[in-house]
Amino acid sequence: MKKFFVFVLVASFAITMQAQHVFNKGSIMFNAGVGGPNNFGYIPTLNFSGEVGVIPTGDIGLVSFGGMVEFQFAQYSYGYLSNNENFARFYFGPRAAWHVHAFDSDLFDAYAGVGAGIIINGESENIRSSTEVHPDIFAGGRWMFAQKMGLFAEVGYTGLSFLKFGVTFGL
Repeated sequence: MKKFFVFVLVASFAITMQAQHVFNKGSIMFNAGVGGPNNFGYIPTLNFSGEVGVIPTGDIGLVSFGGMVEFQFAQYSYGYLSNNENFARFYFGPRAAWHVHAFDSDLFDAYAGVGAGIIINGESENIRSSTEVHPDIFAGGRWMFAQKMGLFAEVGYTGLSFLKFGVTFGL
């Protein structure tokens, strides 16, 4: 009986010592959510992003690479016109993030990153279409309530909105 107890104790230590992080090398995660506020109306944005864990940085983290796509049906109001201008906006671009592994958790993932993308503004009666390069600077986190499913939130100067939240899932 003593040998069995010692075996169980050693095995439980080994399992806790090998605690996995939410995001590891080779992990693939996708986010789908809504965003806001932004400079063009109150209609929230729809955003989709994905990333893959690529470069371990020792015990302190992991670098990932991926991309983001965001869409908004925007609204702009001129002070001297009585009507609002409605037009579509679209953002897409690559991004890189550093995931913090300084704490052991298989439920939470904290990250921050940078990227660059292109914003395409649609056309309306008084607004001409335009294209512009836009930086992407963000910090965020994930809470995994199941092994491959969870919630995410991001804040920063990104795409078309300053705050994003939604669901996240892994492969």
